[in-house]
Amino acid sequence: AQTAYRTPQSARVDVYVQSAAEQEDLNAYLESIRKASLPGLELASAVMLIPPAAAGEYYANVQLVTYLAAREGDIYMLTVADFKRLASQGAFLDLGPAVQSGLLDASGIALDAGRVKRVFENERGEMSASETDYLFGIPADGLDGFLRNANVDSRGLVLCVAEGSGNRDMAVAFLGAMIQAARGGGIE
Repeated sequence: AQTAYRTPQSARVDVYVQSAAEQEDLNAYLESIRKASLPGLELASAVMLIPPAAAGEYYANVQLVTYLAAREGDIYMLTVADFKRLASQGAFLDLGPAVQSGLLDASGIALDAGRVKRVFENERGEMSASETDYLFGIPADGLDGFLRNANVDSRGLVLCVAEGSGNRDMAVAFLGAMIQAARGGGIE
């Protein structure tokens, strides 16, 4: 008995997107980015999440939280509201160091929607917010390549890397390639 080859987690990046777009279109776009930017990566694929407006907040939230709790997905593209709620609870990586080091080029992108304070329990058992804002996401407004190449309207969405990603370094590198391509960096 022989089983089909499964791409190991270290050689793949899964992108989870809140959109009503066609998964096949996004998969083709992600594959073109992968081939042009990260040939060592074997697979980049999309999973379409229920947009909150499409099926109601409850079902969209259950699906999203389930995927994050199961540690599925590497990169998420979420509405600002869902992103901020989950980022404050520690669901996403702090991308500030990657931006500061130049690994992620966010020049020309207004990053305010990607900055969030962490929520934690203080010594009295009360919920408090950190004094520092962390850059947990890159706003996708103005990244028109998603709409031109994959029919994904990225306005009001934020790109982030899941804290539970099994492939963080490759996910951050692929996020950088996605940003470059979507701002018109050569993938068409």
